[in-house]
Amino acid sequence: MDEMRQLLDRISDSGIEVPQSVRKAMYELHLEQFTTYDFDGFFHDRPVVFMETENGGVKTISAPHMIVTLLHHLELSEGQEVLVVGSKSGYIAALIATIIGENGRVLLIDPSPEIVRHTANALSGWPTVDLRQVESIDIAPIELPGELNRILITGSVESVPNWMEERMIEGGFVIAPIGDQHHQELMKIERQCGTLEPTSLGPVSFGPVDIIESEPQPLSATEIADLIETLIETCHEMELCGAEELQQLGIISDELRTMQDAEEENLEAFITEHMQHFVQLWPMIQLMFAPTLARPGDENVNDEQRFHFDEFTP
Repeated sequence: MDEMRQLLDRISDSGIEVPQSVRKAMYELHLEQFTTYDFDGFFHDRPVVFMETENGGVKTISAPHMIVTLLHHLELSEGQEVLVVGSKSGYIAALIATIIGENGRVLLIDPSPEIVRHTANALSGWPTVDLRQVESIDIAPIELPGELNRILITGSVESVPNWMEERMIEGGFVIAPIGDQHHQELMKIERQCGTLEPTSLGPVSFGPVDIIESEPQPLSATEIADLIETLIETCHEMELCGAEELQQLGIISDELRTMQDAEEENLEAFITEHMQHFVQLWPMIQLMFAPTLARPGDENVNDEQRFHFDEFTP
């Protein structure tokens, strides 16, 4: 408990509010119940892996500062009913169940059969958590209660599914990371006077709800062109390259945009052919597209980060 107390104290000292109910719940739960992976990094404010697929997909228990942030903004109290979308190994659902007590109820849904099996084992003995596998989070599960008060989506989505918005009661809200696969805004969307009112809680970067969608996929020609144009803009602003080099990168980007339907082998051959134009810029590419994990609760880290990352590939 001492490690957890010290961690939560550091998170609090960083300016993130740690409600007493959240602190108490995190003292009570033990991570070994939810993952068989090493979890020492959790006490340095890192996400903890609980499952990997053969094709490189990864799911994690969120970093402690992110867990505290999510639970704080859920405004939990005893006896509530909370819908959690995305298992997170059951750790967040167990924390919520601890906070809302035996008269509350947590509905936990996830599209992955493997993760649901893992989570069912982790949550055995938790009668107030109702775990279900769903075909898709975009489709309302059968027999799910009609009215929803508190909803937490633990993976990135482009928008909140319609069925969740339609069932949200007056004063109810959803907390969700909304955006593309790389960066999102953590949003609180609340029903007030019959309308949905969005509030941004800050930039984040979450992995998808479904572990299959976290498996690495090759970039398309258009995505590579987008990255190159970002690189051109950055190099121009920082005066890192000459005009001729930037012009050549622009030509490569334009050619890539004509290759939208190219086979993967042809795209790889094109990149290989022009690799000499990227060699000297490789350190910049790594800095731009592999940002540092924000860890305000790590005693060895004392820097300001732009994004708070929820998941990572080890």
